[in-house]
Amino acid sequence: MNIFDFKSYKTFLRAYCDSERGALTRLSEAANTQKSYLSACLNGKGQLSLDQAFGVAEYLNMSDYEQDYFYLLIDKEKAVTPALRRRLESKAKDMSREAFRLKNQQKDSVIVTEQDSNIGFYYATWLATAIHTLTSVPQFQSIASLEKRLNLNQASVATIIGYLEKMELIKKSGDKYRWNSSNIHLEDSSVWISSHHTNWRARAMDNVQKNDREATHYSSIQSFSEEDFEKLKKKIAYFISDFNKVADPSEPEDAYCFNIDLFRV
Repeated sequence: MNIFDFKSYKTFLRAYCDSERGALTRLSEAANTQKSYLSACLNGKGQLSLDQAFGVAEYLNMSDYEQDYFYLLIDKEKAVTPALRRRLESKAKDMSREAFRLKNQQKDSVIVTEQDSNIGFYYATWLATAIHTLTSVPQFQSIASLEKRLNLNQASVATIIGYLEKMELIKKSGDKYRWNSSNIHLEDSSVWISSHHTNWRARAMDNVQKNDREATHYSSIQSFSEEDFEKLKKKIAYFISDFNKVADPSEPEDAYCFNIDLFRV
């Protein structure tokens, strides 16, 4: 159960109590209060004190960021002034978004910055990222096999291989070039983010035109509520997390592109 799925701490704690037998008793003990009082708080107008909330948060083993969000939800419930309540709601929404953004950063990823050498070359086109990824596949660890797989000339592949070696993203072993890095992610503020997204969405359009029967492409323009927009973004975040759980440990046999977008028209 993820607290960032909830806009109310009471709804979150009620859901937790419904999910486990005896949970209300254990939470009341953690909050150092009577079970009847906690039940009244969760189902009525009463509010937990911050000391009681701290006991609950510690019992639920919340991270520092989760605790900050939990306490913010309590402050929001206690707020009387509409302007203050709106301010706290906005802050809670920002924290929830950030939590799901961080959720999708793989734990073993390396975050590269503008100061990293050759980053411009790596993200300028789709070729460097494609060749880098393909070197994790045993059958694509030679210049000849990469040339054939990507329909490139030998000189182009050799140039890119040279840059990837210089960046220590691949390593030469005999006549093979092998993947030699963690997963790489750009900073959100990077000037190369736009280029990276554009490169691979252009490749997606190339694939659409090829009428590739193995590929999956889906586009939809729909209208729905702001609340459901936020809900769908979280569902996408969960799916990306599930996607990585399958893809990361998978034995490399080929390279694939996965793009996903949800934005206001």
